[in-house]
Amino acid sequence: MVLGVSCEIMYNRLFPIIFGTEASLARAIKMTAFDAFINAPLLWLWPAYVTQALVYGYPKRQAIQKYITDVKENGLLKKYWSLWIPVSMINFNFVPPHFRIAFVAFISFFWMIILSMVANKDQDPGTCVVDPADKDVEGMLETEGLIA
Repeated sequence: MVLGVSCEIMYNRLFPIIFGTEASLARAIKMTAFDAFINAPLLWLWPAYVTQALVYGYPKRQAIQKYITDVKENGLLKKYWSLWIPVSMINFNFVPPHFRIAFVAFISFFWMIILSMVANKDQDPGTCVVDPADKDVEGMLETEGLIA
């Protein structure tokens, strides 16, 4: 939901102020370039790493370092650009403004799979973040009705 609100503000409120409202290929290219080369590395990607750190209880500094490593060594931005540049061109060129956020949300489902694979590339698949014997986790699962 936070991403949806952020996209609404960025794409439907700020972009018209920055790039105007004229429907043209040149405008779509400018918006796509801004989104890919400014927004992605500075606004969209690193918060996913910090959120993961908060959820799994490791330091935010480690999350930022992981983000930097994934950008430099694991091709995170190249993967991002290979998906989102064409998607953004379609979005800004053909999708009506009132459907842009829904379109981005639909594509984001697939992007989150890719991001998860990149962010967890070096993680041993045999390790489990949650210890199944942990009574706190068991109690939480019972409270949520997920186990009997």
